[in-house]
Amino acid sequence: MTLSQRTILMIVSTFIALLFILAVTSDVILLKSFAALERTVVADNIQKVRNEIDESYDELGALTDELAATVSTGGYTHLTKLPAIFLRSRKLDIVICLSHDMQVIALQQSDSDSLNRQVNPAHVISALDGIVPLARKSPGEPLSGMIVIDDVPIQLAISQLPANDCLLIAGRYLDVDEINRITALTEFALDLVPVSTKQNAPDITAALAAVSRGVENPVLVVNQDEVAGYSFFKDIFGRPCLFAKITEERLLYNQGKASIVYVLTALFVAGGVFCCAMLFFMRETILKRLAAVTQKVARITTQGDISVRLPVSGRQDELSALAVSINGMLDSLENAEKDVRESEERYRMLFDRAPDAIIVIGLEGDEAGRVISANQAAADLHGYTLDEICRLRIHDLNTAETNKSAADMMAAIAAGEWMTAEIWHLKKDGTQFPIEIHAGLIISGGKKYILGFDRDITQRKITEETNNMHLEQIRRLNDKLSRKAIELATANNDLETFNYSVSHDMRGPLTRISGYCQLLLDDDSTLDSNTKEYVTRIYESETWLNEMIDALLHLAQLTRIEIFSRRVNLSAIAEEVLKELILENPERSVRMHIEPNIVVSGDDRLLKMVMINLLGNAWKYSSRKKDTQIEFGAEQTETGQVYYPIKSS
Repeated sequence: MTLSQRTILMIVSTFIALLFILAVTSDVILLKSFAALERTVVADNIQKVRNEIDESYDELGALTDELAATVSTGGYTHLTKLPAIFLRSRKLDIVICLSHDMQVIALQQSDSDSLNRQVNPAHVISALDGIVPLARKSPGEPLSGMIVIDDVPIQLAISQLPANDCLLIAGRYLDVDEINRITALTEFALDLVPVSTKQNAPDITAALAAVSRGVENPVLVVNQDEVAGYSFFKDIFGRPCLFAKITEERLLYNQGKASIVYVLTALFVAGGVFCCAMLFFMRETILKRLAAVTQKVARITTQGDISVRLPVSGRQDELSALAVSINGMLDSLENAEKDVRESEERYRMLFDRAPDAIIVIGLEGDEAGRVISANQAAADLHGYTLDEICRLRIHDLNTAETNKSAADMMAAIAAGEWMTAEIWHLKKDGTQFPIEIHAGLIISGGKKYILGFDRDITQRKITEETNNMHLEQIRRLNDKLSRKAIELATANNDLETFNYSVSHDMRGPLTRISGYCQLLLDDDSTLDSNTKEYVTRIYESETWLNEMIDALLHLAQLTRIEIFSRRVNLSAIAEEVLKELILENPERSVRMHIEPNIVVSGDDRLLKMVMINLLGNAWKYSSRKKDTQIEFGAEQTETGQVYYPIKSS
């Protein structure tokens, strides 16, 4: 079912449901309201009828008083002589005067009987049995009520005559004339229905039940077109005697039903028009555009061309926003597809052009152990073409020795372990060669594969063998050098011992030679110029030889000192050395220039010995100059920082 069909079905179903709910609501609420209003109106109408009947008792009471006055003036015999016109004019049907022992003193009955019969006075007197005690309960108060005799309701007004100790009773039949009179006054069709002690009509039975429940004026539906109202009357003794019943057409209820039908019809028509308008509006503004978008998207899906774009209307609504979103999604998909395609090309290029062999091996189903994919380097390494190597199984490429451990290696990789190992493979011609593999588990399309990187390590193995051979040679040379170093250390110790011996043995003669030369040079009278020059040269040679002996001793000391590197201020050392030289030779005039804060890293003891030697040489070789300047500084050269002591004149 299409969206349009579902939309139409939803709108129509909603409309029908709303109509059904409205109809049920109208029947349950509105019709009940009309029915309640109808009952109220009918109850009010029957109450009006009852009020009219009750007002007749006041008129009868007044007539009873009038008759009592007649009895007081004319006696009981005057009642029997009342003319018929008197009774007819006052609408009296029977007048009785009873003693307290229920004896008839006087009786007068109208000759006009609309019921076409006379009620037997004896029946009236019999029905009034017990009226005397009732009248005595309320002396001085008028007594009125109703009795039914031979199914004829009679309204009675009873007045006590204390002077004569009797009861004066005036009665009026509720006959057709009286009913017509009440109907003419109230405009309601009245019907008086006596209540039987044996069997009543169904509506009277229902009315009695309603009265017993406390309903004052029950209203019952007679049929679809009529409704009846009932007013319950008791006789003068308080016994049920009759119902006053009015029957009316159900104009209000039927009018309410007609109004509801009219409203429902109007709502049905208006709803139908609204549904049609809504369907037209939705079709033109939503469904057609949505169908166009759906067809376009379906065509894009079918053809797989994501470069197509949906048309965007100028309307600023959700469908336009949807089209813009779909176009944006298509742009993203197109860019993503382009990126994926470029990425696949890059990875395919890397895969194909990788210098190491790359092999993908299946792990599941029919692909288990089979070479799924390989690059050109793998094919060249094993001497196959790409098509040939992709038809092989990994066991075909392994040597027999490698296949013994291949199952365990593949199980470890399948468990998620990345493995590096050195194994042996076979070329197409059967040649065995060593390779280093780095293999691990990959998952593609829900299936497990082994991705292996293979590298030929034949040259590395040869190099390792060569290196092992060279290392053995180096080990032999190191042993030989160790022996030479031990011999050299022994020779150095011997040399050091020799130096100490020679220096000790030579210092005595050299000291004597120096002393004699100094004496000869100090005595100017005994030497000629040539001899003095010779003696001077001997003295200088002795001095040089003495310095050589000191240098040899210093060299021997340097070879035994352990070096400790720290920050050393060479400027401070230079000042200290020059101050000591000036103290030793105060007669010399020497200018000094020392660059401040020249700090280097090294052993302070050895650096001090170096500074003593350097500055001592500068001091010594400038001793024959009258004006000497000794400088110490540092300068940056191409090879690095250079520190210098110099002398200048």
